[in-house]
Amino acid sequence: MAPLGVVAVLGAMLATVAYVRRGARSRRVTLQYVLALTSWALLWFATASSFAKDGMTNLPDHMIGHVIVMFLVPMGLIGSASGRSGWWVLGTTQRRQVLRWWYVGRQWRTPKWLASPILAAVLLNAVMVAAHVPRVFDSVMEHTWAMDWLMEPAFLLSGLFFFHYLIPAPPRGIRIRLRLQLFMVLVTMLEMLIMAMAMSIFTKAAWYSVMLRGSGAMTGMNMSGPAITVAQAFHQQQLAAAILWVCGDFWAVPCLVLITRRLVMRDGSLFAALDRQSARMSGLSV
Repeated sequence: MAPLGVVAVLGAMLATVAYVRRGARSRRVTLQYVLALTSWALLWFATASSFAKDGMTNLPDHMIGHVIVMFLVPMGLIGSASGRSGWWVLGTTQRRQVLRWWYVGRQWRTPKWLASPILAAVLLNAVMVAAHVPRVFDSVMEHTWAMDWLMEPAFLLSGLFFFHYLIPAPPRGIRIRLRLQLFMVLVTMLEMLIMAMAMSIFTKAAWYSVMLRGSGAMTGMNMSGPAITVAQAFHQQQLAAAILWVCGDFWAVPCLVLITRRLVMRDGSLFAALDRQSARMSGLSV
C-alpha cells in the first residue's frame, strides 16, 4: 500500500480512538469526527485505491487525485481539528503532561520567516506548477516510488501548510489579515486558471511523452501497456485542464465565503466593509 494510504488508515483509527475516549461528545465533536473520517477516506481513495492506480495511466484521474490530496483532504483535516483531537488518544495524565510541555515547557518555536502565509502560498503554487512541468511529470510517473514518497506527500504537506492560514480548527482561530487571506486565495485561483489554460487553450500539443508510451511506462513496470495516439493524449490533457479549472471552485468558493463572513463580522455588514475600504483608498489617494 502507498505510504499515504497507510497514513490514512492509521489516521482513521486514531480519530476513532480519540472520539471514543472523549468523555463529552457534543454535536460539534461528532461532526468533526465525521469530517475527519471522510478526509482520511478521501486520502486513501486518492492514493491507495484502484482509482489511484488508474491515475497512473489516465491523466484526468490523476488530476482528480491531485485536487483531492492537495485541497480537499487538507481542508477537511484542518476543519475537523484532527491534530488537536489526537491528544485524546492519550490517557488523562499523559495528555496533561504533553500539553503542559507543548504550551509551557517547549523551548523551540517556529521561526517567523517559516510561519508565513506568503511562504505557504508560494510553496503550494510552486509544488503545483513543478508537478506539471513535462520533464518532472514524466519522471515521477515513470517511478512509482517518486509518486508515493515525494510528489503526493508534497501535495498533502503544502496543502496543510496553506489552508491552516485560512480554515479555523476550533478552538484555534485565524489571525492573519483578511486582505492577506484574500490574496492567498485569489493568487492560487489565478495560477490554477493560467495553468489550465496553458494545458488546453495555449497549446496544441500533448505535453507528457509518458502518456504516449503506454501504461507500463507510467507504472514503472517492465511491461508495455497499450499506447495511445497523440490526439488521445491531447484530449486527456484538455480534460485534466478542465478538471483543474472547475475543481478550483470546490475549495476557493468555501474559502471566499469564510473570508466574506469574517469581513462582515468585523465591519457589521458587507456595505460597511466596502465603505471602509473606499474611505481608506480615498485617504491614500489624497
